[in-house]
Amino acid sequence: MAALERRRSLPESGRTDAVRLFHGMADGIDGLVIEKLASVLIVQMHEGRLTTPESALREPCAALVARAGATAAYRKVFPRARGGEDARLARMHRDATPWIGTPAPPEMIVREESARFAVRPYDGFSTGLFLEQRDNRARVRAGARGLRVLNTFAYTCGFTVAAALGGAAETVSVDASRRYITWGQRNFEVNELSRAGHRFLTADVGDYLRRAGRRGERFDLVILDPPTFGRGPNGETFSFVEHAPRLAAAAIGVLAEGGRLLFSTNHRATPGVALRRMIEQAARGEGRRVEGVESPPLPEDFAGDAAYGATVIARIA
Repeated sequence: MAALERRRSLPESGRTDAVRLFHGMADGIDGLVIEKLASVLIVQMHEGRLTTPESALREPCAALVARAGATAAYRKVFPRARGGEDARLARMHRDATPWIGTPAPPEMIVREESARFAVRPYDGFSTGLFLEQRDNRARVRAGARGLRVLNTFAYTCGFTVAAALGGAAETVSVDASRRYITWGQRNFEVNELSRAGHRFLTADVGDYLRRAGRRGERFDLVILDPPTFGRGPNGETFSFVEHAPRLAAAAIGVLAEGGRLLFSTNHRATPGVALRRMIEQAARGEGRRVEGVESPPLPEDFAGDAAYGATVIARIA
């Protein structure tokens, strides 16, 4: 319960009802992550890192459900091998019956300040919202007024919602998954946002950036938040280490002069200083230069594990 006490201030502040309650090794158990989404806990168990048996975790997790005022807990078991979800795990991750408690609805709405997001507790591995980007979404919203914003690897378009709520003049959201792009459109509905001036595209991000560059499109803010590893619909693979430098260059290629690149990663071997160096090298390759750099910290409920993720926001001349 110590982890819950350390994070008490965030839910009590009323700013959000989507909080990370237990953050792996930072709270003493590597491979165990627990998030609270409205009235539901999501318990992530990462094979290969988590050594505590599932049977030994059930009782303390049940106590946490009660202590946190939740009604259910759902498990997400992440296999050691990337992309290794087998049929058994697939069924479990889509089963409405929770590990603990009473069944939750298939979709719930969580909030960050006045923003709302649709989350789904048993729709596969993902629930629809990356909580580590909460503060970055707030930064985008605060600085979006009048801007043309490109959100790549958009997932369920959380950054796009933030930009639209902040008064962006135009947004383009790009993701290879039609399901996630449709989910992003659902998030616009949840926030009662008009889709006029906001485009949602199912496309490979690298392909889109190349085409946009050839067309001479320019954006005031480009958000680049690629996965560490991913698979496309045709079996193609994405590796951050292999593809990120080219993506950074392509993203800078569609930035307007003085525009900003928000580059974020949860690749543990790429700290903020390496991300900044990658941006500087990409800018030089494009005949551009970095004028200003900000390296914001992770949100308070992610404290204690500085290697978990990094963000660099760079202004490009």
